Amino acid sequence: MNWKKTFAVIRREYIERVRTKAFWVATLLIPLLFLGYVAIQIAMSRKTGGQRQLVVVDMTGKLYAPLAEELAATEARQKEEPSGSKGPHWSLVERPLTGDLTATKEALRKEVLDKKISGYLILEPAKLEKESVEYYSTTVSDYIPLTQLQSALNRIWIRQKMAARGLPADLAAELEKRIDLKPFKVNKKGTAEEKGAGIIAAIVFLILMYSTFFMYGYQVMRGVIEEKSNRIVEIIVASVRPMELMVGKIVGIGLVGLTQYFVWSLVAMNLSLPAIAGMMSSGDLGVPQIQISMLGYFMLFFILGYFLYASVYTMIAAPFNTDQEAQQLAMIPMVMIVGGIAVYPAVMNNPTGNVALFFSLFPFTASLIMFLRTAVSEPPAWQIILSIAIMLSTTAGLAWFAGRIYRIGILMYGKKPTIPEIIRWARYSPGKVIQPSVKPAS
Repeated sequence: MNWKKTFAVIRREYIERVRTKAFWVATLLIPLLFLGYVAIQIAMSRKTGGQRQLVVVDMTGKLYAPLAEELAATEARQKEEPSGSKGPHWSLVERPLTGDLTATKEALRKEVLDKKISGYLILEPAKLEKESVEYYSTTVSDYIPLTQLQSALNRIWIRQKMAARGLPADLAAELEKRIDLKPFKVNKKGTAEEKGAGIIAAIVFLILMYSTFFMYGYQVMRGVIEEKSNRIVEIIVASVRPMELMVGKIVGIGLVGLTQYFVWSLVAMNLSLPAIAGMMSSGDLGVPQIQISMLGYFMLFFILGYFLYASVYTMIAAPFNTDQEAQQLAMIPMVMIVGGIAVYPAVMNNPTGNVALFFSLFPFTASLIMFLRTAVSEPPAWQIILSIAIMLSTTAGLAWFAGRIYRIGILMYGKKPTIPEIIRWARYSPGKVIQPSVKPAS
């Protein structure tokens, strides 16, 4: 292989894509969109206010007043929090029964539909004994207000049960306190790392890797098919051998992906800057702390996964003349990539289990799953080394097979080749005669 010519192909593939406006727009816009999305989510969670006009039908006669006081106290506490998060302002009105319960519910239902009230709460003694109450509204998806209302009901219900048994009132306040569990990952260096936001960062990186395998693998496939369909490849192979062209195309497009990741990594490493930290400090998990080791593993497994899938997409593209012809076989690597994402919840729950071990060693999911394991746990060094070795050997075998097909397939036109024909191309050695896919015109 002439490395000088290969580097020329790499340079061509890289510069053609990097110098486009679309590349830089996508590279710079994605981090901005992500930060904007995070900022909007935090701002919305901090401003989930508004007024809730709630009618309470208290059939016990002793829960309405404590509930109103508890919701008012909760609102006052939120205003004093430094994060400035705000829940809804509850405006409670007690409504006695008008006749039977069914008639009262029907009257309140009409008021909700006429938007005179936001909802109504039925406190029925029989259902309270079964730890259940009924809340009616036009929407039940407002998680924060519903959680706030449920917590207030639980607190006053516990206090009243304790008072009925003669227990002191201040004991209820003590029992309502909760222990905050802060998980730390212990590593072999003897230090512990606080987890939480780091897991969110790992999942974000996992999704980036997952999506770019699709994007850049498909770019490799499209690049091969376009050059072949436009007959450009016939001019190129006059001065560059097919293997040099294939390697140059794969590496050049891979460097484009690394350039994007480099820019995104700079943004990720600066997420702890004071300006951004101040904006995001109200989240329960805090600001994602991006570890250098996480970035290192991310780059390593992206490169390994990219070259593996790029070889597969090249092997798929070489025999075909159009995207439509290659599309069916292109589903095979897509299924493999999706498989890595499909098992990630199981790996998150048990990163040292047999499922995690198998998929971190299976070459077509190893790049995704082993990266995730290094982020949430610390796999044994032998497992990481074995995973890398399996991926390298699989990539080498696929690249060899793809090269055998590529050298013949890029110059073949006509009907779509069959699987036996493709296998025959791979077995072809110089000096043998290859039968054309289409018989010459008589």
